[in-house]
Amino acid sequence: MKYIIYLFLLVPFSVSAQIKGVVVDESNNPIPYVNIWIENENIGTTSELDGTFSLQLKNQEKNLIFSVIGFESKSINSKETQKVVLKSALIQLDEVVIKQKRSKQSKEIGNYESAGFRYHMNYFVNGIYFKVSDEERMQYPFIKEIKFRTLSENKNAKIRIYLVEKNEDGSPGIQLLTDEIILEVKKGNTKNTIDFSSKKIEIPKEGFFVVFEKLKIEQNIHYIEYNYKDKNGKKTSYKGLSYEPEIALLPVNEQIGWNKRINDKWEKSSKTTIQNPNSFENILMKKYHNKYLIPSVNITITN
Repeated sequence: MKYIIYLFLLVPFSVSAQIKGVVVDESNNPIPYVNIWIENENIGTTSELDGTFSLQLKNQEKNLIFSVIGFESKSINSKETQKVVLKSALIQLDEVVIKQKRSKQSKEIGNYESAGFRYHMNYFVNGIYFKVSDEERMQYPFIKEIKFRTLSENKNAKIRIYLVEKNEDGSPGIQLLTDEIILEVKKGNTKNTIDFSSKKIEIPKEGFFVVFEKLKIEQNIHYIEYNYKDKNGKKTSYKGLSYEPEIALLPVNEQIGWNKRINDKWEKSSKTTIQNPNSFENILMKKYHNKYLIPSVNITITN
């Protein structure tokens, strides 16, 4: 019998000034799903489909960073963000090699299960590294499909997915594709697939990352309210919110995951520690103790 364990990070509401604006390109067209965060902090948001955004700020002297695929990043004072214009960026990718296809064969690799672990670690971007052996790359040189599992409290929550190369230090690097992949996922425990077969993406020799990025948009907000008794026995109501969907996580022994907060800095995943892992109360949690948690993902490689 398989279990899905749900843990939530609840974000309390706070009183602060709200700034609003819109992000557009040089032709005044709105740019959706732009990452926006406070410089040197882990507070941020994502622009909506029409390019609009809002952000709570306690200090309006801060600079905001605007970043999205296909445009130059921009830093601007929060008082000047009513209309933010981003310039198109020329993205130089490594050469993508296209080979003549042979009779179709494929192989599925990775770590994927129908169960998963919902655990919010204050990261909004999760990457998992795939290294394909030279022998496998000779037989299956292309990325055909990725399969992953999401856990969502909302209907039609959106998530961004992209593929990136590996840097010399082992961290995620430049993107293999300039295409924007925004996927809507169903509510609940859901299997999702993305077909890359038409792209003919050759697997890099040094391997690559599959990256999942949560979008801080209205459509993804899940409001939470519950009642509890404080230490004095007084009934108290707590309100908070989470951003959906979560990527189902699985425990592994190898450190192949990287994470990124809103501030755009990659960090290696660290081991998860469960207090009293051998206790009866933690019988379902024991398998995650002293393990690395990575997204539940498989890739299909083909020729």
